[in-house]
Amino acid sequence: MDLNGYFDPVSLERPRFGYLPETETFSHHISVHTPDRPIRELDRFQVAIFGVPEDKNGCIRGSGKAPDHVRGQLYRLRKMNRNLKICDLGNVKNSGQVNDSYYAVRDILLELKERQIVAVMLGGSQDLSRGAFLALEKSEGMDQVLTVDSMLDFTVPGDEPVDSRNYLNQLLRPAQGTRFSYVNLGHQAYFVTGDQLDMLERTYLQSIRLGDARNNLQLTEPLIRDSAFVGIDMGAVRHADAPGASIASPNGFSGDELCQITRYAGLSEMVRTIGFFELNPSSDLNDQTAHLAAQAVWYFIEGVAHRIKEHPLDTPEHLKKFIVNLNAAGHDIIFHKSTLSDRWWMEIPVKNPATGYNFFVSCSYEDYQQACNQEIPDRWWRYLHRLGNESE
Repeated sequence: MDLNGYFDPVSLERPRFGYLPETETFSHHISVHTPDRPIRELDRFQVAIFGVPEDKNGCIRGSGKAPDHVRGQLYRLRKMNRNLKICDLGNVKNSGQVNDSYYAVRDILLELKERQIVAVMLGGSQDLSRGAFLALEKSEGMDQVLTVDSMLDFTVPGDEPVDSRNYLNQLLRPAQGTRFSYVNLGHQAYFVTGDQLDMLERTYLQSIRLGDARNNLQLTEPLIRDSAFVGIDMGAVRHADAPGASIASPNGFSGDELCQITRYAGLSEMVRTIGFFELNPSSDLNDQTAHLAAQAVWYFIEGVAHRIKEHPLDTPEHLKKFIVNLNAAGHDIIFHKSTLSDRWWMEIPVKNPATGYNFFVSCSYEDYQQACNQEIPDRWWRYLHRLGNESE
């Protein structure tokens, strides 16, 4: 399928100044869809960037203008490893109907996945994540979705028309069963309801409070590593670092913490799509938030350039196995440690119909230590119940 028909070409004004010589910049070493140069031979690329200038279902309008602001800042940063082939497909054409944007995103992501190309989506309002969910519904097995957000964007009950504050209703509705797992990073307690947190607990899903995530950001890496889609609301970053977020807050992640999160996502073999949303250029200061989003994109792609193949099913020769007899769980818990990166996984004693083997879940060394102390790791417990309920 030729994706060029989905996109308007990139058209940016030349920046007034640059941080680096032009030959050293990001834009100088990628292929860009311009009016006279459409993207050809898509299979030769490993990463594709595209914008979705759509915010009709945003609770606060203005984020539809963000893609070119982020793109303009990204192009001025340092070039990537020459061995990583990157293209910018342009901005998705806007038909005036928001559902058309959702399904265009779906089609684009399915085509990129078919070609094993990692996607970077520049929004737009966060309801555009619905297009990513539609694409994930076409795959087999369970997919994890991770958001970075100060709020939980779903309602209880979830039967309202789709907008940027309830777009997760589609993902969390009971009919999805265990089709999806969901994790949020960075919710702020005064922005969420007890009903929302209770719903996540009942369904063995989870949201990590901002203070807990920031206390040891490294412990969020296993949660990020298992995700097929990572969606970032720029409002999860504190106002001092991201004044142009659609809904800004004095508290939140710092800019460097956001970049650490996106680098974790880039390093993961599982992450096929990352999306950046809710950046309103009209309330930004000197494009500071656009610049931060661009740096977060840069770190994500830098992580992609350093990916290594080490999943337990793909590279058993690079793994050490540890078996812990956990009396409280009534199961042995089998852990696997990579000799390439020191990353950990644990097996869930439920067969994955997509592979025929047990489910593997990313974890940390702390989870292994916890099991050795006869304590059930929270992540193992949640997955066992969510998957076990499906298999019964």
